[in-house]
Amino acid sequence: MPEFLIVLHHKVTDVPEDVPGKEIAKSEIFLGRLARKLGVVSLTDFKSQSPAVTDALAEINGIDLSDVKLEKETWFAPLQGLHTVSALQEHLRSHPATLPNTKQVLGELDIWNQVLARAAEQGVAWHLLVAI
Repeated sequence: MPEFLIVLHHKVTDVPEDVPGKEIAKSEIFLGRLARKLGVVSLTDFKSQSPAVTDALAEINGIDLSDVKLEKETWFAPLQGLHTVSALQEHLRSHPATLPNTKQVLGELDIWNQVLARAAEQGVAWHLLVAI
């Protein structure tokens, strides 16, 4: 099962290395639709990875990417992500029956909110990585 991970461009003080995102990933389709309904950017729109990670994943899976031009890693302002996370949190708190795992998703979103807020304070960009 995939997991969503926050990747920070630089180390941020008081932010754990491993920020959970399994429950968010499980609910990815619904959260994407909800984000659009709420008028915010979907979390998956913040997805990016370095060409080195892409190469490593391709090698693990036996895929030859030597003829493929890989996209550069994209970084996003933490306030953009914080806006999405906050909107999702607000909606899920006021509509707890929305998902079967709302409590777990909110727990992860709370941590994401804290991480992105710290990143914003320190001016550190971020992106979402989908780990398989």
